[in-house]
Amino acid sequence: MRGDRAALTALGTAIGLASAACGVRWIFLRLRRVILVPTRHRTPPIGPAEIAPRQRRIVVSDLHLGGGDRLDDFDDDLAFAEFVDTYVCRDEPTDLILAGDTVEFLQVRLPDLDDDDWSEQAAERRIATIIAAHPLVFAALARFVTGPERQLTVLIGNHDFELHYPAAKARLATAVGLSLGDPRLRFGVSYHGGGVYLVHGNQFDAWNRFVYFDGISEPFEVVRGTQLVKEVINDLEDDTLQIAPLIDNVKPTSAFFWYLLALPRLRNKASRQFFLRGVTGFLQVVAWPSPHQMPITGRGPGGLLSAPIFLGLWAWVANLRRQRVARQRKLARQVSEVAGDLPPPDQVIAQVQIEATRQIRREMRSFNNAYAREMLRIARQPEHCNDRVFVCGHTHQALVVPLGAGQTYVNTGTWTEIIHDVAAMIRQEQRFPFLEITYPEGDVPQSCLLVWLDSDDPPQPWQNGSAMERRRRKIRLQ
Repeated sequence: MRGDRAALTALGTAIGLASAACGVRWIFLRLRRVILVPTRHRTPPIGPAEIAPRQRRIVVSDLHLGGGDRLDDFDDDLAFAEFVDTYVCRDEPTDLILAGDTVEFLQVRLPDLDDDDWSEQAAERRIATIIAAHPLVFAALARFVTGPERQLTVLIGNHDFELHYPAAKARLATAVGLSLGDPRLRFGVSYHGGGVYLVHGNQFDAWNRFVYFDGISEPFEVVRGTQLVKEVINDLEDDTLQIAPLIDNVKPTSAFFWYLLALPRLRNKASRQFFLRGVTGFLQVVAWPSPHQMPITGRGPGGLLSAPIFLGLWAWVANLRRQRVARQRKLARQVSEVAGDLPPPDQVIAQVQIEATRQIRREMRSFNNAYAREMLRIARQPEHCNDRVFVCGHTHQALVVPLGAGQTYVNTGTWTEIIHDVAAMIRQEQRFPFLEITYPEGDVPQSCLLVWLDSDDPPQPWQNGSAMERRRRKIRLQ
């Protein structure tokens, strides 16, 4: 009985703190507004005039090439290099499209670089680290662009948003043996032409939607998803708990915490503490105003406000923010240590596990449905009446959805590992999805979502997979 009261008291305290934090956030946002000002660091969309008709197109999304450390989720460099060398490189005009989140700026940590430094110099340092960690990938891309009638297109996503900076673009260009401005390499925020509409897809996601996605603004815009990765997820992945590195391999990320609740591991103190750290950090990110509502780099945001008189102010505000993030992490650890010592009663655990299992299915279905509905809305717009293939990534869950009227939505998935069921440790069997678009009948594109196996076997069509996967991929467009 005493244990039940302690658990209920801890739960009530947590709910009270979360409510108070949300109230403070609401008041703060009503009293203080910051205007984001676009800068010259922009990346325009790629339109029909820049897209060759009837050209073979290969689309790959969400490689998430990191810095080669514990936070780097990409470990299939050889497979990707073989894919480019033996399949993408054909004797026909080909546009290889890397459709966003190709490089992972958010999880590159350097000892002499502040984690909240969003300057162009910091972006250049991070992408240089990524290139050094994945030489096989960039060497394969360099071999690809040397062939005749080949185009490398890089779209920007929410994890590689800093590619808007010219210095970051130049580093990538050098890594593939080109100079910035070479027509064989181009960057864009969207791709529309040849009967195809392609975006990364983060703008369909409220947590990762930018006010100014087509360029850098002053102050630098940090969306909620970026804040969550930087301030919560990276810290959680450093945990010694065996399941900790899997947090990036479950999509949506929120389902990871529901899995922790649904598993018998809830009886384990370390798992309870890990769960509570994540939830506490998540609530603090939700409660605090978006980081782009305050200056956050010691270098100043540029323009008039970069005058020497303001630089000390920006450095002071940036230091306050770093202190706040440190306090957030300390508080999350303290809450997890105290509450983790209070094992909930068995009947509470049973009820929580039942509800958590339902919530996992609900979130997976909602996650996919939202993207299908967004693509359907776009497909019905007059400017897209002649387009047939609508493509995005971002969700890490590959699928094909007919939209009607001869139109199809394709999600290209990811080349990082995906875990469909943490409880049973069911991993994605079709590891390396990609989309091939060809034009066998004139100007009408034909798309096929394929899975790369190896250089000795032809790619296979993407299959619905297990019964569990089929249930989770069922899309309702009503």
